[in-house]
Amino acid sequence: MTVNCLIVDDELLARRLLTDYISKIPELNLVAACASAMEAQSFLQKQRIDLLFLDIQMPDVTGLSFLRSLQNKPVTIFTTAYTEYALQGYELFVLDYLVKPISFERFFQATSRATEYICLLNKKVPAERGSNAVLPKNDEQENAYLFVKADSKIHKIAYTNIDLIEAYGEYVLIFCGKEKIMTLGQLGKMEQMLPRPAFVRVHRSFIINFAKVGAIQGNTIYIGERQVPLSKSYREAFMELVQNGRLFLG
Repeated sequence: MTVNCLIVDDELLARRLLTDYISKIPELNLVAACASAMEAQSFLQKQRIDLLFLDIQMPDVTGLSFLRSLQNKPVTIFTTAYTEYALQGYELFVLDYLVKPISFERFFQATSRATEYICLLNKKVPAERGSNAVLPKNDEQENAYLFVKADSKIHKIAYTNIDLIEAYGEYVLIFCGKEKIMTLGQLGKMEQMLPRPAFVRVHRSFIINFAKVGAIQGNTIYIGERQVPLSKSYREAFMELVQNGRLFLG
């Protein structure tokens, strides 16, 4: 799959760096590198843009204002020197937040995630907006599994099969071994439906199945081959669960 990209950044060196990074990833196709939001508007109107690399602090129209003005928002990655806008980025369903100077390793990680997300969006038939895409089973088995609307089907998922759940903009992505199921919904609502403490929030964008944790190193949780970030705001509650699981320090 080819992912059409658009860069919007008023700094020439930043545009050159992102252009170089994009050229190294075969799946990415750079449509244009724009110096302003007004210049980018014409490309969004004329051509399909899948992935937007957007700076925040720009003259005339900021990246935040520009993104809010778009009716059909592409998948967006902020590229900025300022960390204080991260919360507003999440509110606008920004997929990732790259802080300058941006390394190629971090760029590759963000674009790999974006490409996977775009592929899943193109394959699925979106559920009706505003609907609750995840439905719990309401009988004596209610703590055993849930139902999820995805790909024009209703999937029955046993809690024991879920490894982790990740927020993807307006969607959530449920990882069950090698299988991934994307459905319309908010991670907060999903968190309320899942049994505790079997499932625990460890990051703004992640809920994990505590039984599937393989290792913890610093602020990283390992579940199989996947690495999940453990944020400061959720660390204390998570480590309390670890302690209750009879932590042995040798």
